[in-house]
Amino acid sequence: MKKFLLTILMVMFMTMLVGCSRFGGTDVDPEPEPEPEEGEVIPITFWNPLTGADGVVMRQLVNSFNNEFDGEISVTETYVNEVNHYQNIDLLVPMGRGPDIAIMHSHRIPGYIDKELLVSIDDYMDNSEVDISTDDYVSSVMNSLIVDDETYGIPFDLHTVGIYYNTDLLEKYNLEVPTNRTELIQAAITVQNGENNPSFYGFPLSTAWPSKWIYTTALFQNGGSEVLDDETPAYNTEAGVEAMKAVADIIHEYNLSPNTMSVDQDLFAFQQGNALFHIQGSWMLNAIIDSSVGNSFDVIPMSSMFTDEDTDTKDEIYARSHTFVFPSTQKTPSIAKQEAMMTFIKWMGDHSYEWATAGQIPASNIARSNQNYIDLPYIHNFGNTDNFRMSAQTPYYQEAFGVVYAYLTQVMSIAPSNVDSQYTDQEIMNLLNDAVDEARLLVAATKG
Repeated sequence: MKKFLLTILMVMFMTMLVGCSRFGGTDVDPEPEPEPEEGEVIPITFWNPLTGADGVVMRQLVNSFNNEFDGEISVTETYVNEVNHYQNIDLLVPMGRGPDIAIMHSHRIPGYIDKELLVSIDDYMDNSEVDISTDDYVSSVMNSLIVDDETYGIPFDLHTVGIYYNTDLLEKYNLEVPTNRTELIQAAITVQNGENNPSFYGFPLSTAWPSKWIYTTALFQNGGSEVLDDETPAYNTEAGVEAMKAVADIIHEYNLSPNTMSVDQDLFAFQQGNALFHIQGSWMLNAIIDSSVGNSFDVIPMSSMFTDEDTDTKDEIYARSHTFVFPSTQKTPSIAKQEAMMTFIKWMGDHSYEWATAGQIPASNIARSNQNYIDLPYIHNFGNTDNFRMSAQTPYYQEAFGVVYAYLTQVMSIAPSNVDSQYTDQEIMNLLNDAVDEARLLVAATKG
């Protein structure tokens, strides 16, 4: 009897799989939700991975929206850490238990489209009378959200890394704020030599984080790309070698950082006044403001800091976005609910000048033109949004295209017994070839 029941259950399970796509999206169009009664409050569920200082500002924004639309729309927010957030999407959306709206990092979106766990927002925009247009947002991030001529998200922000610097130390040594790589390196050498303190470094770099942001920016500035097509990594090029050297040379060529610095040790050194420069995300702006160096720092963009060549791409900076997306559902939202969802996204974008207080750059052109944003310190100094370049548009980015950073760490942190040596260009190319080979295997495994 038990074997019989087990067989029946297995048949039912396989039948379900046959009726579903590879990743859980059904082949049957979702049924439409019924339209709400007149005067009925429209509920919206909203998931995001924003906690800590970011989360505090997000809670304030959602509460402000609910207060303004009291009696019309009610947004229920669910937030967990990033790992659990994506695990919940992977597990619950195929079961029809996902949210109406979610925040998703832009580089993950092609992968979730491939899994059939996201729906295009084009119909929502067409059906809605909300005055929202893709032209209202930074074009680079908006273009990264269009896949096969369909739009899969509305960006909330842009976040990137910048070079924090100690203003007191530049003044002490009568140095100008650097505008290119040569000036950057020379300033770091001058101050490190002048301080003559074994605990002080001109330009400390963690070998692990945020090295992926730094290397990808260096890759772009040296004329390189992450992919040749939507699934072939392109790190093993002359640009890839030059980018890796541009990062590692700060440690091995110019001796401005030890090769053993772990995650956040470089941050702590800067916060304590033991570093001239520090590369860190815009999202850490408030943590630096609140540190002991908070009254004596500023920020410059990464543009032109990882190449000495006057290339067309020398000012490009790697960036990502927190993006509003619509997970697949069992029922198509009613027209009234679609209107409410677009109202929420439009309102959040227009008010994202408040989100900028958490160290995020509004993707909305409307928010960035608001005087409240214009008056904010520091946040404008991370770079011109026209220079921001998004991740490669590939469904395999998350699974495969991060392997190169393990090899970057290897180049940055040569074994202590071999600290006086450096990798040759050919050795770096060999490592990048290994990285690409590994990435291709991971892509093949992901594709099944």
